[in-house]
Amino acid sequence: MLQNSDWFLNDVEKDTLDLAFHSSGIDQCVSENLFGPRIRRYYLIHFVLEGYGVLQIEKQKYPVKPGQAFLIPAGVNAAYQADFRHPWKYCWIGYQGTQAGYYTELIFGKDYVTDISDVTFYEKMIMKALSVTDRRIHEGVKFTPEVFPLTFFSEPKNASSHLMLNGLLKNLLANLVSEFQRDQEDISSVPYPEQIKAYIDRHYNEHMRIQDIADYLHLNSHYVTAIFKQKYNKTPKHYLTEIRIEKAKTYLIDTDYSLQIIANAVGLENPFSFSRLFKSMTGFSPSEYKKVCPNWFE
Repeated sequence: MLQNSDWFLNDVEKDTLDLAFHSSGIDQCVSENLFGPRIRRYYLIHFVLEGYGVLQIEKQKYPVKPGQAFLIPAGVNAAYQADFRHPWKYCWIGYQGTQAGYYTELIFGKDYVTDISDVTFYEKMIMKALSVTDRRIHEGVKFTPEVFPLTFFSEPKNASSHLMLNGLLKNLLANLVSEFQRDQEDISSVPYPEQIKAYIDRHYNEHMRIQDIADYLHLNSHYVTAIFKQKYNKTPKHYLTEIRIEKAKTYLIDTDYSLQIIANAVGLENPFSFSRLFKSMTGFSPSEYKKVCPNWFE
């Protein structure tokens, strides 16, 4: 197995970016090799080059064959296992960020498994990502267990490697989005509720009002609330609060930041108001949550 991960930024910092490279790799699995079940805070796309296996999302199973890609979404309990007779060979890329879910849906829609026109194209892109951190890999090198018999992990050592990996990630996702033609050439053609949601996803960490969204879309603020609630069964304000609290949970678990810093990071200026809001939404004060809730993400 060859794999790399980018620790130039920590996961909390990556979550604030639109898109951030997490990891990539390639492997020829042994018979019935199992990963999971586990919950990840990042998205994973696997491209199956040879062999077969099964993806399990929660309690639902999906068979996967060569020439397909399968998705493991962030925050979902998932496992995947190689076939007994013909275990799969696959490559993968992991990523996260505020727009990760949006771009993933452009590729997979509501599915977890999809056909790919040429998985070897993405194999080459992922080998290029691995070559950024592994000097043994150069253009034309193919991964086989005979050539690379041991698990080898690498990571970027400097800012230029970090930037190259993130550039390759965006290039790879751009090719996938283009392949599935689910892209929108004009953002104005996207339904208003989805534009509202995307705006909140991008700006939750700012001091934002519903009027800001209305001004951005040239709509009445009451209309913004009404059409969003019709689509998502909650108001934009409630959705904004949910996002802020979920992001705050991550900061509380993964960092030792002060309440002032965490409040500012999720778009709230006053740590006392943040504490009251957090308790009203979760039943715990921030300090209580930090003590009783373990980090489920690996």
